[in-house]
Amino acid sequence: MPSSTHHVAPNPKGGWSVHRHGSKRASRHFATKKAAEAYGRQVSFNQQTVLIIHHEDGSRTAPNEASADRPKARRQSSTRRH
Repeated sequence: MPSSTHHVAPNPKGGWSVHRHGSKRASRHFATKKAAEAYGRQVSFNQQTVLIIHHEDGSRTAPNEASADRPKARRQSSTRRH
């Protein structure tokens, strides 16, 4: 898996963590999955990475499913219409 991914995964000690692929430490730890997903989406968007959301059973969403609702960057036109 490329290093350009962020993961929302259950933490073995409880709660949910957001971490970058390959990182030994979590970026942040949250009590709820919903809060971890919101933060993960923001970080993923800002750093232009793919967000992968794990489930409690160890399965995970497909990368496109997790990042499909991220806001798209606006393209600026090189020509302006008047």
